Amino acid sequence: MATSTQRTRPWLIIAVNLILSLISVYLFEFWFKQVITLDTPQLIENLAVVVLTVITYFVGKTYYIKGVMNTAKKIFILVLLSVSILALMLLSVKVPADMIYPFSGVVIVSVAFYMLSLSAGTLNTIGLVAMTLLLAAPIAFLKWFGVIGWPMVGELGELAVFIILFLGGTWSHLRALFHGIRGVNDDHGGFGDDADGNGDTGNE
Repeated sequence: MATSTQRTRPWLIIAVNLILSLISVYLFEFWFKQVITLDTPQLIENLAVVVLTVITYFVGKTYYIKGVMNTAKKIFILVLLSVSILALMLLSVKVPADMIYPFSGVVIVSVAFYMLSLSAGTLNTIGLVAMTLLLAAPIAFLKWFGVIGWPMVGELGELAVFIILFLGGTWSHLRALFHGIRGVNDDHGGFGDDADGNGDTGNE
C-alpha cells in the first residue's frame, strides 16, 4: 500500500516544476523589463550574458564529443564561453547593486534551459513542434482577423510557452498521478524522476 509520502510526492514534484516553469517565462519577463531601463552599455552587456549562457548550455548538451580531440574542443569552447560570460558580468556591474541583473539573468536562463531540455526529452522533437503549432495557430488566427492586438499576442505567447514547459517537465508525474500508469519508458520525466517514466526515484 502506498505510504503518505508516496502519495504526496507527485504533487510536490508537480508543484516544483510549476514554479520552475513560471520562473522560466514570467520571471524572465520581469527581469527583461528591469534590464531595458538600464543605460545602453549595461543593457547590451546583460543581454549578452544571457545569450552566451544559452549558447554555453546548448554547446554543452549537443556538442559531439566522440574522440579525444572533440572532447578537448568541447572543453576549450565551454571554458572560453564561461570566461566570456564572467567577464561580461563584471563589466556590467558599475555599483554593487548592479550585480543582481547579470546574476539573476543567468539563474533564470539556467532554469529555463533546464525546463526546455526536460520538455524536449519528454515530448521529443515531433511532440514539441506539434504542441507549438497547436498553441500558436489559434493565436495567429486571432491576430490575423484583428481580434487581438500585439500586446495580447505577447501575453498568449508567454502562456503557450509556459504550458509547453510545464507539461513537458511534469508529464510522467501527471500520468502516474491521474491514470496510475507507472511505465518504464524513458521520457526524461523531470525534476525528481530518474527518467524511467514512473514518476519516482526508485527509493520508494
